[in-house]
Amino acid sequence: MPIEGFDYKALAKNLAEQVGPALPPDIAEPDRQYIINIVHNFCYMAGEALANDTTINFNAEQACIVTQFIGEWAFHKAIDIIRSNIDPQFRDGILQKVAFTIFEIAKTATIKNMPQADMIAVVEFQVKKAYTEALEDLKKRGILNDAQVAEALSHSNIDEMAQQAAQMEAQQQAQQQQQQMPAPDSSQAPVAAANNDYANQLSDIKILKLATFAIVLRHLPPDKRQGLIDRFDENDAAILRDYAAMEDLENKLDPNVVARGLKEIKNSLPKSKKINPARVNKKLYNIVKNSDISKISNIIAKERDEIRDYIANISSGNKNSPITPRIADIICSHLEEKLTRR
Repeated sequence: MPIEGFDYKALAKNLAEQVGPALPPDIAEPDRQYIINIVHNFCYMAGEALANDTTINFNAEQACIVTQFIGEWAFHKAIDIIRSNIDPQFRDGILQKVAFTIFEIAKTATIKNMPQADMIAVVEFQVKKAYTEALEDLKKRGILNDAQVAEALSHSNIDEMAQQAAQMEAQQQAQQQQQQMPAPDSSQAPVAAANNDYANQLSDIKILKLATFAIVLRHLPPDKRQGLIDRFDENDAAILRDYAAMEDLENKLDPNVVARGLKEIKNSLPKSKKINPARVNKKLYNIVKNSDISKISNIIAKERDEIRDYIANISSGNKNSPITPRIADIICSHLEEKLTRR
């Protein structure tokens, strides 16, 4: 029996339409279309499976939540895979494993009436696990090497978007409009329902920035989205909530205005540092090789076993390590700084 009020075809189309404006500028056009298609296809298949599953008794809201989980994570992990330069022929396999995991975990969590915050945490944990397992499987088959797996695991678009959103909010409160942007008329943004008196006092530019920021928020998990909204003052937060919940928001805004707003957000943020695991390992190897081993031993004497083992492995030429590239870079910088002081 179909789920009353659950139009999975329209939902998949709507979620796919939200992808384009939220994609980072560094994603090339063919890859942008790939991500849009993968979100649509995965959401369509998930929605269809839920609608035809006679063993569950979901309402429309529950079915939408499960489908949205798949759409959001397919969006983020597809970006991570593309940024990792994994051969396109292996993208679908990785994403299918992630999507299937989300579908089963989210469905089970919904059946068990798990609180939404717990469901979000469980899904995120299982996504990372499934993604890692898919990469490790490719490594076992000789398709990826250790450096490529480490590179793929170093990317996290969902965390980058959360950081960018937080930075954008801080920038907005720390400075007034310093970016030059043609002043649009108020008809370019839909009116948020919350506190119309307050909204009417805002400049058109701020209204549009809030609306653009809401587009970013729509692609974050509910807990991270709410955490960022809570950082705004009460009036701005109310407007953001209205925009984030507004149906078809992207199509109600001028695409050129949205593009400029998203570009401003990106340009106002510090550039993320892309870490090359092989380069970090080589640098650390040279530091250890050209330094007094007793000094290094004293520096790392109180460090965790994993860090001591990592440095020992690197010094012996073994590049295999569970340490992430970002942590490895921190260890390398720390060791270099301490040796310079001695």
